[in-house]
Amino acid sequence: MIRRLIALVAIWALVLAGPTLVGPAVRSVAAHAQLVTSTPGAGDVVATSPTSLTLVFSETIDPSATSVDLLDPTGVTLLSHKGAVDAGDPYTLVVLVTATLADGIYTVDWRSLSAADGHATSGFFTFGVGNVTPPPQTGAADAGSVHAGHDAVTSFLETESRVLGDLGLLLAFGLPIVGWLILRDRRDHVLSRAAMIAAALGAIGSGSLLLLSATSPGIDGFAFAVANRTGVLLIARVAVVVAGVVIATMLVRRDRHAPAQSLLAVVGGIGLVLLAAGGHAAAYAAPGPLAAVVVHVFAVGIWLSGLLTLVWVGVLAVRPDRPLSTLVPRFSALALVSVALLALSGVYSDWVETRAFPSITTQYEATLLIKVAIALAAFAVGAVNYVDGGRGRIRVGGTRLRLAIEGALAIAVLLVTGVLVSGSPPAQERPIAIASAATAGLTAGPTPDLELAPGRPGPTRFVVISTMVPASDTVELDLQRLDGSGDTRIVLRATIPGTYATDGGSLPAHSRWDANVITRDPGGVETGRWRYSFALDASGISEGLAVPPVDPALVIAIALLLLSILLGAFTLGGGTLPLVDRQASRAAGIAASTVGAILGLVILFGGLRL
Repeated sequence: MIRRLIALVAIWALVLAGPTLVGPAVRSVAAHAQLVTSTPGAGDVVATSPTSLTLVFSETIDPSATSVDLLDPTGVTLLSHKGAVDAGDPYTLVVLVTATLADGIYTVDWRSLSAADGHATSGFFTFGVGNVTPPPQTGAADAGSVHAGHDAVTSFLETESRVLGDLGLLLAFGLPIVGWLILRDRRDHVLSRAAMIAAALGAIGSGSLLLLSATSPGIDGFAFAVANRTGVLLIARVAVVVAGVVIATMLVRRDRHAPAQSLLAVVGGIGLVLLAAGGHAAAYAAPGPLAAVVVHVFAVGIWLSGLLTLVWVGVLAVRPDRPLSTLVPRFSALALVSVALLALSGVYSDWVETRAFPSITTQYEATLLIKVAIALAAFAVGAVNYVDGGRGRIRVGGTRLRLAIEGALAIAVLLVTGVLVSGSPPAQERPIAIASAATAGLTAGPTPDLELAPGRPGPTRFVVISTMVPASDTVELDLQRLDGSGDTRIVLRATIPGTYATDGGSLPAHSRWDANVITRDPGGVETGRWRYSFALDASGISEGLAVPPVDPALVIAIALLLLSILLGAFTLGGGTLPLVDRQASRAAGIAASTVGAILGLVILFGGLRL
């Protein structure tokens, strides 16, 4: 017993350092309402003093903690904590400049708070007025966008609070379900107390996050708690869980374990819904991303709770009357459908957050791939345990050691997820690609990519990507409005090799455009021309989007619907999943087919689609 406990602690100690090892890879971008474009743009030079500054962010912003400072060429602050959210666009901050700015280089220091998930960030950019040398093109959507950040202790505490809170809620939701379907004892006092402790940990972790967020630099703690969406959700999460723990404690003292466990499962489920509502998915108007996250965390809660229960009962041998050969086939039924649901919902969520999965072009995506790799390793070990069925016939590692390793990998996935939640998904910061228009007479060869950020009416950042343009050539964008007057020619500047961009453009709603990307040699002779066409409505680009032949979201929605129909028909027809307990298979099959069908319909008709 002691040797098993020491081995288990040693294995799990290796993964407890996860936030310390993985955290630095993503904390430098640990913010969400990132600056996408501005007017004047980063590095722009305007002929006359601007009457206003316009900053467009990747997410809706909280007006109570989003503002800018304007510094003159000598570093003197001209405007401090100024700006108001545009009445017609919750992504945009407008700052009125009442004084006339003399010729020179000016710096805009900005800070923002995401209205979706409550994360703060800050950055800067420079622009010129009058006859001055253009300043460096820093800021906006490139390397100049810096994170205000926290000290190492605060960053560590934030990640650990997320992991503790998430783990508590997952187990509070999943342990009662595991008790009913795997242990099959709704009067188990150990299970009741374990679920109560888990719920209490969920409340402690959520409360710690609330405290850390409310005491962040530049944040009004009271306003964050009562007015900010994330603060309200955290308070609601703590209140619901604490109330549930108090009532469950009274029920357990009266030896009413079944009602206590039911209550804790409901409380844990509500806490997970509130957790999802305060995360990345809340930044999207469509309900599909949020629904996918809810299904994902529910499936993780059941899988993780069952796995840790097997580790506790089987590896530490605390219940010799419940052999693994009985418990593993019951758990396998839940694990099969849970892993299928969390995999499909996870792929959809990952695509929504990155729009380039799999990719390692950003630190967030690299950390996401680490999470996926650890999860696949856990599933691989689980597959061996599934085939073995707890009978000990497969000698590779032994059943108990494999369960310990699978449990450790599951906790590692949770730790890396805690880091990811503190990170910044790149999808909403990425420009929107425009399809090229095939027209005879234009330059042959590889076509450059034309992208617009943020892809909505208003201030726009134009990006051209081409590795075929010689470093000595210039890149221009000729914009012609087709449904009105207007012809604008913009010279783009190189930001990184192969990428040319500029801020400061503006595209009105309900407009149609013809765009030509033109390259010229040092003598001004045209060396290339490529044509694009697009249109905007009130919400974004309505025509001309460059999309893949197949919409990934559509594929996932159809897969969910087909698998749910097949699983439902198979289960109702009396079928049993292979190598699993019949009763557990029936319960898992009916529940999973229902949830999968609902999620598939939500993604199909209300999800984020191309």
